[in-house]
Formats: sequence, structure tokens, C-alpha cells
Amino acid sequence: MEVFSGFVNKLDLDYRTAFILSDLRGMTDKEIAKMLGISLATVKIRLHRGRAKLRKEIETHCGLVHDSRKKLLWEGKRP
Repeated sequence: MEVFSGFVNKLDLDYRTAFILSDLRGMTDKEIAKMLGISLATVKIRLHRGRAKLRKEIETHCGLVHDSRKKLLWEGKRP
């Protein structure tokens, strides 16, 4: 989990905030929009972009592969 939190902490504050509220705290997009005083569309954009950046970081720095059933597996850090 420590490695994952390091990747999350690299996200820009706006993306990190939306990601944490949605994916780690389970808030709805509407709840996030109200809490942050932004539009629902802005929340969706921040979540999409933040998740994309997070995915890229993880794929770049971690050994992730898909098995024959298309399940994502961790193989540790790439050399």
C-alpha cells in the first residue's frame, strides 16, 4: 500500500483530492461536487484524468501483466 500511496501523492492536488474522495472514501460524484464547490462535470474530468495519470505511473513503475483470463497480476517492480 505504501507504493500505491506514493503514486497517489504524485497526482496534482485537484486530481488527488477527487480520487481520494471517490475511490478511497466512497463518495459519489455529486457529493464531491457539492463538497468542493465545483460542477459535476469538473469532478468527472478530474477523476478521469487523475485515474489515467495514476494508471500510467503504476504501469511505468510496476510489473503488471494480464493472465490468460485477462486478470491483472502484480509481478513486482520492473528492473
